[in-house]
Amino acid sequence: MSATITADYDVRRRSFLTSLYSFKEVLPGLLAMLYIAVFANNLPGVPNPFTLQNLFYWLDGVVGPLHHQPLFQLLNSNFVWNPLLLGLIIGNLFGVPDRWKRGLSYIHMLMPLGIIMLAPHFMVFQAAKLGVVPIVICTIFLFLTASLTLYTAKLLGLDDRHGAIIAGGLSTGDPHACAILMPLIKAKGGQVVNAVVCVIGFGLIAMIVLPLVGRVFGIPEPLMGLASVVGVGNGAQALYAAFGTGYEAGRYAVWYDVGRHVIMPAGFLYVFIVMFIRKLRNRHNPAIHATRGIKRFPTWLGVFIFFWVLACLHVFKEPAHHAIFNLVKWDFSLAAAALGLSLSFKDITAAGIKGFLVTCIAGGLRIVLLLIALSVCIKAGWLTV
Repeated sequence: MSATITADYDVRRRSFLTSLYSFKEVLPGLLAMLYIAVFANNLPGVPNPFTLQNLFYWLDGVVGPLHHQPLFQLLNSNFVWNPLLLGLIIGNLFGVPDRWKRGLSYIHMLMPLGIIMLAPHFMVFQAAKLGVVPIVICTIFLFLTASLTLYTAKLLGLDDRHGAIIAGGLSTGDPHACAILMPLIKAKGGQVVNAVVCVIGFGLIAMIVLPLVGRVFGIPEPLMGLASVVGVGNGAQALYAAFGTGYEAGRYAVWYDVGRHVIMPAGFLYVFIVMFIRKLRNRHNPAIHATRGIKRFPTWLGVFIFFWVLACLHVFKEPAHHAIFNLVKWDFSLAAAALGLSLSFKDITAAGIKGFLVTCIAGGLRIVLLLIALSVCIKAGWLTV
């Protein structure tokens, strides 16, 4: 009987496209993703004023600014987390019909495509004017933070997929890296959202603590801008920390943030490669889950690296860069909506506080080591203010 079914499939199969669901099967899920994305963000080409993003802007005006920084900007509301939040609320309050699920499975195609389209966004030579020492500091602490986080996660017995996702977000200073690493690490959706909460939560603590510790170390205001960018990471939170020190620190933070931003791909690529090699060396270890199922280096990741190299060589001009990033917003908004609909709050809280402990330990060590390194550079004359 099974031989007959196999033979029948071989006759009907024409290409790899025959393995995909029919358009009728995926349409309900795709429409759910589309509606959530449209009502969550101000997406390019959609003149819709009734969005979650505009609601957050309105609440900013009602609640009032905190030290000249809008509250919801500090919480990093954007084209990824808005549809994710909306999808979580809808999915957990009203449930997800079975007929949506095949369309929602397209997240596995949208994520790699969105990551590839991100490549022109990271133009390394934009950081050339910062000087050698600031770039070296940004790069060293990128890899150091990732390594510290992975090691801390291993010591505390955190699931290696969860630890890798936190390492990507914390080292790059951008919670988006958690989502970018999801298809590479083969992490669960709940682990990704939990990692995002951990990274943003640590950022909220660090942006208050860093200015206080910086004064103890006697770091000048301009270099506190660099310390905020590297020690806190996440753009709006780093600015809050810098302006908490003084106006000059905030002004320099905007300048130094370029250096952190353009080397972000190196951070999540490093985490993936470390975990991938670890898995290859321990193929039969059941405790290792990260990158499990990936047998060789992903082709689409190679395409991303190729386009990132082209971006570093300034092959992509500014109009093309902005047009491609508009497509990225659409892609990641749809994928985030699908992820939100696919998760329960129980999935997100399954790890307890262990992930947050890992984030705080690794992030705290980074801040202390960073301030020591800046003090040494100042005394040696490598950094001037």
